[in-house]
Amino acid sequence: MDVEVFLTHSNVTDEDVRDRTVIVIDVLRACSTIATALQNGARAVMPVPDMAEASKIAANLDPDVYRLGGERDAEKIEGYHLGNSPLEYTQEEVEDRDVILNTTNGTKALSRAKSAPHLIAGCFLNAGRIVDFIREAGRDVAIICAGRQNRLSLEDTLCAGLMLERLWGGQEPEYATDSAHTAFTLFHTDREDVGSALRRANHAQNLVERGYSDDVEYCFKVDALPVLPYYTDNRLVLYEDLSPAPLADKTESSA
Repeated sequence: MDVEVFLTHSNVTDEDVRDRTVIVIDVLRACSTIATALQNGARAVMPVPDMAEASKIAANLDPDVYRLGGERDAEKIEGYHLGNSPLEYTQEEVEDRDVILNTTNGTKALSRAKSAPHLIAGCFLNAGRIVDFIREAGRDVAIICAGRQNRLSLEDTLCAGLMLERLWGGQEPEYATDSAHTAFTLFHTDREDVGSALRRANHAQNLVERGYSDDVEYCFKVDALPVLPYYTDNRLVLYEDLSPAPLADKTESSA
């Protein structure tokens, strides 16, 4: 199984995700918010790259059945129901509703990868479930770190490294791409105290300074939400709710 890691989403093309299982990672905070919203009963999360697209979708929905969420420069967009704090996406807010989500980095990264045969939103909260799915799918993999402002973000890279650590059983294969080696090695360097490394991340410090320390602590919990946000029909839904499941289709068609 070939694994490629993109340390930011800015240069990802359709060719990069062709025939691959793709994991988009945005730990702080889009993918953590997506996993939390679905865990708390949202029907779907629709990731959009900008405010214009969000407004277009919202205009065609009954106001009672959706929540408009997102941020710019880490703060809630004026006029939106919710920001990008996963702690806002409670059962009371999102159960049986669609969430239209528009963020600076994470939803743009998801938009770049939407042509992939399997596209998943990943973070520390669901890292174990992600690795299980990668093994089940049996395809080559692309892990796309959303990054921040087209630059590497430490928390996304460490999360990618954790997934590689588990996928590879703690042993880097003889051949690994430079970026996969970078993520894996970085995680190994900090694995004894990964929490301290994560809290030193620029974005984590910025969020703490803005009053979002609870978000940071929540988003750094590993395997707290064993959910798999799966992209289909322009939205992310719980993989477990799909019937038939895409991998079941694959198994039956190859039989």
